[in-house]
Amino acid sequence: MHDNSTVLDNLHERNLIAVPKTEQAMVWLVENGPLLVDPPIPGWIMERLVEGGRVMRLRRGVYLAPDQSGRLPSFARTMSLLDPGGYVTGHAALAAQGLNDQDISHWWAVGSRRQADIAYGLYRGHFVCSPASARLGKRHQVLVGVERVGMATPTQALVDEARLMPFGFDWIETARVLRNTVETGRTDEDRVLRALRSQPSLAATRRLGLLFEIVRGAPDERFVVAARRTLAPSMVKGSDQLDAKWRIALPFDLARIQRAIR
Repeated sequence: MHDNSTVLDNLHERNLIAVPKTEQAMVWLVENGPLLVDPPIPGWIMERLVEGGRVMRLRRGVYLAPDQSGRLPSFARTMSLLDPGGYVTGHAALAAQGLNDQDISHWWAVGSRRQADIAYGLYRGHFVCSPASARLGKRHQVLVGVERVGMATPTQALVDEARLMPFGFDWIETARVLRNTVETGRTDEDRVLRALRSQPSLAATRRLGLLFEIVRGAPDERFVVAARRTLAPSMVKGSDQLDAKWRIALPFDLARIQRAIR
């Protein structure tokens, strides 16, 4: 790759070709894209192409180039390209499948390896490194625009949201999405319990059991029994309202969640 870059520099300096270096570089990027890691292009040329909006910098050393028609991959497709062994999950996956009407600016993916966040315009992509979850999580292909992208099934996305999101659990938004998913027949207690058995998590069982109680109006005893396997409560930083039945700490009174999703 270094030799290719050297050849381009030499040809240009000898005036053997008339195309500017930036255009040569752009042709190479399009031919070798869309995802490019440490491309063999001088830094000043990459900077010029990024500033001109012709190439997108996702993070240091990682770029996205358009196809021959000038179209960049979607954000969802880009996250899949960065880790083909993982999948998009959480609220972003639920929104892409019509179950959340919010504009999700922070997208999460279960990753098969550790990697840094990316920026894609106003959107941010985060990767939760969990090779076991990447291997076991249930996913399917979802049409995003004209591209099919591997995403968590609705049930898996809800379980991942309760298990893996490191920046706090959004009780109100997840309650709303769970209600939508239940009402449209895209999940139920049986499917969630099966997913939890394959990837056990006491905290996720307690969270989803409590939310099912809110949505259904009555608790599912299978969740209650599983949630009370230990006396120790599931604590989250910033939470101080302890729910005795589910043995989980909430950031605010339970009635607030019930009012918010009406």
